[in-house]
Amino acid sequence: MSNLVPVFYQLLTNMEASQSACGVILVACKNLAKESLEAIKRDFAPEEKAAWEAHYAYDKTKNLLGILIEQHNLADTHFFALRVKDYLQESQLLSGSLLIASFPESSSSSGQLFMRMMQEIKDLEGHGEIRIYDQRKGDEAADQASILLVNHDQHVNEFLRIYLERKGYQVTVAQDGMDGMEKYRELSPDLIITDLNLPILNGYQLMERIKHHGTTAMSKIVVLTDKRLEEDVQKSFALGAADYITKPFSPIELEARVRRLIS
Repeated sequence: MSNLVPVFYQLLTNMEASQSACGVILVACKNLAKESLEAIKRDFAPEEKAAWEAHYAYDKTKNLLGILIEQHNLADTHFFALRVKDYLQESQLLSGSLLIASFPESSSSSGQLFMRMMQEIKDLEGHGEIRIYDQRKGDEAADQASILLVNHDQHVNEFLRIYLERKGYQVTVAQDGMDGMEKYRELSPDLIITDLNLPILNGYQLMERIKHHGTTAMSKIVVLTDKRLEEDVQKSFALGAADYITKPFSPIELEARVRRLIS
């Protein structure tokens, strides 16, 4: 199998020289045999007339799979990473997290981008999480607005967490209403985005408990749901919701409303 560092460094140098965009994914996975890597290449091959190509390299000493996807921005790279994560989890090959970036969105220097990603992936904790590397974000996280995202759909959580973190917010995820309430008590976030269809505690019960929690400055609440009935809208606002957004939704519109509420 190819040595990851020299292969990808050369690929990225060539992409930068030709001023071409590309996405980069680093995945912690172990025991990836040559046959498994070839199967991944086949399953994720572009359509015959597609204008992009994916390049793969696996470093078995670091248990690290690298994927470079031509003509992919950060959003496209994230979608590709979700598919790769699901595939590796089902194959029981995933051993850690995924780190993604895109050039030139995440950094003006492709070589520097890749070498810093290689350093950062070693320090990532968790299993199956997708993290964005962005050199331009700096060290301002402590001053960012905090958002608690409460949704039982793992893919929605993952997409919104990455999208909102990319926009500069600190995002914490909860997958049910009880977990959401516990994290609300612990973190006192600036804003909560919650679904109504939640296990253990539904969205209404969560808002009711937050309303009577007794804090002096209650977090602003945005309801994100597929419920469209007028009674659901009215009940949500009566329980303290500041905004109500129905699915399918535009992440751009959602972030604009979040920004308006926080500012």
